[in-house]
Amino acid sequence: MILTIDIGNSRLKWAVWKQGEIIERSAKVYSAELGEALSAIKAGSSVISEKVPEHVYALCVAGDELSLQLDNWVELTWQLPVEYMRTRQRFKQLINAYDDPSQHGADRWAALIAVSEQYPGESACVICAGTAITFDLLKDGSRHLGGYILPSYISMHKALISDTEDIDVSLSDALIRQEIPVSTDGAVNQGLHHLLQAGIVALCQKAESELGEDLRFILTGGSAQSILRYPDTLPMEHMPDLIMQGLYIGMNQAGAVNQSQGLSGRVI
Repeated sequence: MILTIDIGNSRLKWAVWKQGEIIERSAKVYSAELGEALSAIKAGSSVISEKVPEHVYALCVAGDELSLQLDNWVELTWQLPVEYMRTRQRFKQLINAYDDPSQHGADRWAALIAVSEQYPGESACVICAGTAITFDLLKDGSRHLGGYILPSYISMHKALISDTEDIDVSLSDALIRQEIPVSTDGAVNQGLHHLLQAGIVALCQKAESELGEDLRFILTGGSAQSILRYPDTLPMEHMPDLIMQGLYIGMNQAGAVNQSQGLSGRVI
């Protein structure tokens, strides 16, 4: 049994694996501390509450302080080190485009690993929709061309409201509507949705121009369902476990492990 943990900028996701298959999964929103979210892992798992995992694989894009909180919890709970994924220049046939791979998020790298392994030889635009919306272009299943980052709906809403005095606008994840808004709430929320939709469509079209029209559009992340409801976007394959799959695959590969630098456990 293996436990995989993905610490994003606003949610902690986890999955329990047995013989290469996910048998339990969940996610929890956290703020500055992981304590409640980590406690929910053991409380919410009938498997983990009875058995110690063989390995704990993790990736964290939210900073070393949260990684340290995870380290301490896993050590206290099971006396195990956390084994972290880091973005590398290469994984098997997959080559990262970044001059400095450490600047390419480990969650994005995990997603690329999963797509490369599941669809060998195929081109894809891999979209991870979380606190930010990232686009990574993968050519022929092996060559990462780079990508783009958009702010999410929630990020844009926070930025707009923080710079607007004397206007109280509520956060809404409503669908795009055709009628013209007649309230400030509606104007802000619909304006942001239309802006985000336009950006997604434009970047998907850019991916088509670079990779050809037979590419796959693969979508994952906590905001994926909202994007799937946008009109006029290209067909996308929703793969909620994509990052977990890449984390599991990457950390299980023999010969792909290096010693950690500054954090406990091994690192890929």
